[in-house]
Amino acid sequence: MRLKNFLSRLMQKFRQLQGSPTSLAKGTAVGIFIGIAPLMPLKSVLIVLITMGIGGSTVAALLACTILCNPLTYVPLYYLAWLVGNFFLSEKASWEVLRTTIEQVQHMGMVEALPLLGKMGFDAGIVLLVGGCTLALPLAFCSYPIAFRFFGLMERKRSEKHPLNRKNESSVA
Repeated sequence: MRLKNFLSRLMQKFRQLQGSPTSLAKGTAVGIFIGIAPLMPLKSVLIVLITMGIGGSTVAALLACTILCNPLTYVPLYYLAWLVGNFFLSEKASWEVLRTTIEQVQHMGMVEALPLLGKMGFDAGIVLLVGGCTLALPLAFCSYPIAFRFFGLMERKRSEKHPLNRKNESSVA
């Protein structure tokens, strides 16, 4: 029951967004891309910069990103990103590479281990980034027409409910 109420409130927030369907759909697509891509410390900054650059709705982007990227979805999103990234870059951060690196580090001193751990962290970050962007890009492109249709429908419904439009329609008939 709580999940149903939560989803209902989220849909209500999307319905209440103001702006053109094009701007809102662009913002939603940007939010989906940034929400899925593993860009954790930069998400909000990137959303603001990209939406300003393409004329998208920053609020729609932040809302879409928040829905996708939250404490409940971090682990599954990052795991999927790792799986996809590892598919393309299998020598970089596979379980075997990680296990071998950890075994090597156990037999080294801290000073010798730091460069190896740094390389492992960098390689894992590249794998996550490639995997996350590979997942995010098609989903963002697919979300644009869906969001455009949704926001266009919301705009038509608002227009039909507006008192001035009802008054003009009755005087025409």
